[in-house]
Amino acid sequence: MPPKYKFEIVTMDSLVFSAEDVESVIMPAAKGYLGVLQGHTPYITQLSSGDVTIKKDAASPVNDAEWSVSGGFAKILPGSVTIFADKVEEKRVHKDEKHTQK
Repeated sequence: MPPKYKFEIVTMDSLVFSAEDVESVIMPAAKGYLGVLQGHTPYITQLSSGDVTIKKDAASPVNDAEWSVSGGFAKILPGSVTIFADKVEEKRVHKDEKHTQK
């Protein structure tokens, strides 16, 4: 089983989504979709509009959460990924995840 990391989506107003045990995130970077697994090189990227998919099991065909973002940037560090989004809209979130949306 691959190591897991912390993932958050935040806006200027609030923490929108947080999960401690994520294996895979796919996000709409400025030059195309970017997939992130644990051990990814530290990186900061601008985001475009599109869907963010979060998986606790990278091999699973089912996404644990899906969000639509519009603009912002992502910060990828060892052990964590944070999306700072201009706008966020919930598409689907597994009932066990912690999220608040304004």
